[in-house]
Amino acid sequence: MKETDALTLSLTLEPSRKRGMALAITMMMLVVISMSAVMLWNSTYLETLIAGNRRRAMHAKHSAMSGINHFMAMKVYDSDVRNMLGNRSKGELIEITHIPGTKQFYKVEVSTCCDRNGQILPEDMFRVISTGYYGTKPNVMAESVVEAFIQTREER
Repeated sequence: MKETDALTLSLTLEPSRKRGMALAITMMMLVVISMSAVMLWNSTYLETLIAGNRRRAMHAKHSAMSGINHFMAMKVYDSDVRNMLGNRSKGELIEITHIPGTKQFYKVEVSTCCDRNGQILPEDMFRVISTGYYGTKPNVMAESVVEAFIQTREER
């Protein structure tokens, strides 16, 4: 083999090496871009799930607040609550009530027993516990409880 043949052979090998590197770099870039797209899709999917959960929880809380508002609109006095309960300390005042046109419903219970610290409530005060739900009856997706301490005096 002549020296010129070796030089010619080395010149013809170099361009093919460069083309091979371009293919390897392109494949690595394709993998990086694909992984980024998958991670972006996964992040978006999780954010959508979280937003849906927050929305359902918010609807359940609004349902519970509707129960409190319903109770307040009834203008129930402490004597009415005590008569309704008899010798029980807790009872359901408003049965499960569906909010028309929505998947929301609530129930309201009333108690004459104790505050959060276990202290007995005064005679003219009672605790209202409203539980709001979001979903259909067998498949409740969210639940929220709102408590209110209400003090009333019967007008004479």
